[in-house]
Amino acid sequence: MRKLLRVAALASLAALTLWSAAGHAAIDSRFDPSHLTIPPLHPIPKVTPQRSALSNGLVLYLLEDHSLPRVDGVLYMKASSTWAPAAKAGLGGLTAEVMRSGGSATQSGDWMDDRLAAIGGSVTSSMSPDLASINFNSLAEHFSEVLGMVAEVCRRPAFPDDKIELSKVGLRRQIASRNDEISNVLSRVARQSVYGKDSPYARTPEYATVEAITRDDCVAFHKLCYVPERAILVVYGDFKSGDVKQQVSKLFADWKKSGAAPPAMPPMPERSPSRLVFAPKEDVTQSAVVLAQLGFKASDPDLADMDVLEQALGGGFQSRLFNRVRTQRGLAYATGASAGSGFLRPGVFEAYSLTRNDSVFAALDLVRANVEEVTKTPFTDAEARTAKESVENSLVFQFEKPSSTLFRSAFYELAGYPQDFLQRYQAALAKVTPASMLAAAQRKIHPDQMLTIVVGKESEFDRKLESAGLPVERVDISIPPPPSKLNAGKATPEALAKGGEWLKKAASLAGGSDAWFAIKSWQSEGTATISIQGQTIDMTQSLWWILPDKQLSVQKLPFGEMSVGYNGSVGWRKMMDKVQEEPSAAQQAEEQYQQSLFHLFGRAAGLQIQALPDSKIIDGVTYSVALVNTPDVQDWTLFFAPDGHLARMEFVSSGPKGPTHETQIYDDWRPVGSIKYPHALTILLDGEQYANAKLTSATANPSIDPAKFEKPAN
Repeated sequence: MRKLLRVAALASLAALTLWSAAGHAAIDSRFDPSHLTIPPLHPIPKVTPQRSALSNGLVLYLLEDHSLPRVDGVLYMKASSTWAPAAKAGLGGLTAEVMRSGGSATQSGDWMDDRLAAIGGSVTSSMSPDLASINFNSLAEHFSEVLGMVAEVCRRPAFPDDKIELSKVGLRRQIASRNDEISNVLSRVARQSVYGKDSPYARTPEYATVEAITRDDCVAFHKLCYVPERAILVVYGDFKSGDVKQQVSKLFADWKKSGAAPPAMPPMPERSPSRLVFAPKEDVTQSAVVLAQLGFKASDPDLADMDVLEQALGGGFQSRLFNRVRTQRGLAYATGASAGSGFLRPGVFEAYSLTRNDSVFAALDLVRANVEEVTKTPFTDAEARTAKESVENSLVFQFEKPSSTLFRSAFYELAGYPQDFLQRYQAALAKVTPASMLAAAQRKIHPDQMLTIVVGKESEFDRKLESAGLPVERVDISIPPPPSKLNAGKATPEALAKGGEWLKKAASLAGGSDAWFAIKSWQSEGTATISIQGQTIDMTQSLWWILPDKQLSVQKLPFGEMSVGYNGSVGWRKMMDKVQEEPSAAQQAEEQYQQSLFHLFGRAAGLQIQALPDSKIIDGVTYSVALVNTPDVQDWTLFFAPDGHLARMEFVSSGPKGPTHETQIYDDWRPVGSIKYPHALTILLDGEQYANAKLTSATANPSIDPAKFEKPAN
């Protein structure tokens, strides 16, 4: 016992000693970080590259660095995707992408992919509203070969049709998914609101504009944009300047000037009246708000002050918006601000918040109050110092390598800025004070002229939109469908009569229109094999349906069970015991009914069926083809077999890659009550097999409790 007491006493004494030492250390100024002397940041070194120009106007920047056997470079081009016509939005980015993916007449894009992978190099091409560029890098020993590829991509792109189509597939995917993330919707709507929906700077590709792009368009747009007198080639790394100059001359000297002035850049908009722009998005639990206005160019004397203001207002964890909106009030998932500077054109000033649906206006009021405050009252010395240090430190790290400064110097020449712009900017940062930030804010930020943009689920907002006291503009973010590829001609009375007779006969062979119309509910069981991305998935499916809109589908998959239901007003999805709302359920239920045999056969007399003049031969069988004239289903065509039964239908649907041409092939028609229903179904998407399904049981007009379609609890 005494031994235990002695150990305890020694432990207590040791703890007391450590506490005493810590206490002395805490008051010793040698260990107080606040007393440390931090030297001023070094000025950003001014690099001195070799600059030369070819007789055709191409400018060359070279800076040697032999520390690593590597070469990096970029070919800047003063060009803009806004030069493409509105009817072919997306042409700029597609042209730049296919320049690289399609390769040239002598070096195909696929060959370039393999060769670059083998030698550890890279060549990429892109175009934005502000400039075009071809970026490249390689090991020093392969630099000459990679630079030759850059010349091929830039000067002699092949634009093969298959690569153009592949790029279009990517654009279609982007269009199909552009409303998935609320932040993307907010950014797009804000840009369109500030620049104007018809401005080339606010333009977005649509299915119709993408489909309109041809190879000839790519060739012509490349010729317009890629010319030597607007090109700057920058090379950094392990090379000898004399050798590179000779190679550049060999590859680019015979490139002839265009002899034409570049197209004019789109004008900046006039300030529009203050208003609230609302974009509905029903499938969210959080909404987004932003205050926005046209910004300024980076050449503006207020740039340094506004960059520090951006950091202090909404640039990080210590900013006002983060502390006041998120930390103190708990209103935001994300919040921040952007000063709105741009090197080649004014950007967009934004102060934003992502918040719960039921706190939209609480968050908006707080964001607005903070924006107004920065134009009336200066930041505290501590706020300004913290923000200023953050901007200065990030600048130093951003340009710690000579290569970064080199590429920026070349960009400054392209954009029309002085070569010592970085040094001037760093000097201006050193002079920023709370008073100068306030003066800049009063010149640049105009709360009474700002646009208020809200994206979210209006039915759950904490206040009405009109409560903001601003005119309300509602915008439609729905995605226009792709253009029809059918050439159906005019729906003459004769064509409609013939099409109606075809459908009537098919319905009669399947039990008659009256029997189909009499079906008010349906229950079925079946199996299916889905093919997607080279993999196959086997599943079973159970369906309960009170026509037209109450549905419950239960799918048993290898990785678990998934249920999707809709009770006529609320949709839901359950997977792995987790239940969530399915906002698209209403649209899906409507589409499924419109395209169903119950609608087609049960209401045959009320549909306009246009017989098309040309039959179609598929696998040796000649089918009579008719178009269903309806705004609800695009390009809905019916294929009638020689004996008159409905063999297949085709229409445009939503597929994994965006809008897709869906084909449904029916077989094995068997009696179900008073009708005959196909018990085998094959689905093709864009001609590729997607699903094979078989019905194992079906019941017409079963008694189904409506409670079955209600959203279950988690």
